[in-house]
Amino acid sequence: MIVGNVSENGDLIIPIRVLDANEHVHRFEVVVDTGFGGDLSLLPHQIQDLGLQLSSPVDMVLATGLEVLVNAYEGTVLWRGERRPVRILEAEGTPLIGINLMWGSLLTAEMTDNGAVTIGPLPAGVSG
Repeated sequence: MIVGNVSENGDLIIPIRVLDANEHVHRFEVVVDTGFGGDLSLLPHQIQDLGLQLSSPVDMVLATGLEVLVNAYEGTVLWRGERRPVRILEAEGTPLIGINLMWGSLLTAEMTDNGAVTIGPLPAGVSG
């Protein structure tokens, strides 16, 4: 299970562990964004620190509706105790975790200052 918290301004913040090119683990704080259909976005310097290889540019639609072309990288995260391949988008602003990575999970949040945020497996009988 992944455990985070709700920030003062209502963002759902969780830690995520990403493997670098040498299989070392790096921990980042990211915001859960249910409007982001991808896996993960990180800042350019964070991706550079990971030493990941550029995959291909992809179109990303910003919250403003503006469509931009961003660099994408193939990476690996430790997700609920397992290695999981992800596409990491290079973007300015707050690092985000999107719906694609969370798909098949149960997201809960106590919507109060410093409330608990958890991401865990779906209950038995619920398909993702």
